[in-house]
Amino acid sequence: MRYGFADRRFIHAALAGVIAPAATIRLVALAVAHSVLSRPVALALLVGGPLALALALLVAAWRLGCTGWDPLDRVRTRPTVRETLPEEYHDGLSAATLDQAATEGAVPTRLFLYGLLYAVVLPVATLAVML
Repeated sequence: MRYGFADRRFIHAALAGVIAPAATIRLVALAVAHSVLSRPVALALLVGGPLALALALLVAAWRLGCTGWDPLDRVRTRPTVRETLPEEYHDGLSAATLDQAATEGAVPTRLFLYGLLYAVVLPVATLAVML
């Protein structure tokens, strides 16, 4: 059996945790050097932007079901499989399957974790470099 060159999880984790924050800091530093951004705006962008991204990721994961825990489940009505499938497919499925809640789109767990890693590492790395 042949395996690929590398397990891509580690490559993606390195991109999210090391390379992407370093590239972001470098791009903002170049923007400051070329007078596109002032220093306070750059610091606010590097610290506040990723924190807003982390909050947005947490909200998206919560709303789309990535976490598996949704406190609004008791008040929210979700469509069933019967409501989402066309009639011609109902004969091949059991009644129990048709009455289950239909799955909704969800944030891929790895994408969520890598985005959260980026959003946490960037402000910490920024403050470590600037202090």
